[in-house]
Amino acid sequence: MKHFEKSGARLYIPQKVIEDPDFPFKDGDVIKIEYEENNMTLTRPEWWEIIDWNQMKPAFISLPEEIKDKIRALGLAPE
Repeated sequence: MKHFEKSGARLYIPQKVIEDPDFPFKDGDVIKIEYEENNMTLTRPEWWEIIDWNQMKPAFISLPEEIKDKIRALGLAPE
C-alpha cells in the first residue's frame, strides 16, 4: 500500500495474485476492505452496505426487519 498525502492510499496486489484463477475480483469490482488485528480482508460488500441510508430514509423504512437489523449492526442506519 502506498500512502498519498493529499489523496489517500493505493493498495498494491501483485500481478501473480490477480492472475490466479481463484482470485475472486475483476477490474471495476467494488471491494470492501476490512482491517482488524493485523489482518486485512477483501470482500464484496452487500448491496445495502454501499447505500447512504441518511439520503434514503423512506427506502430504509420499507426494508424487511432482517436487513434493517444488519444495517443497524454496522452503524449505517439513518439518524
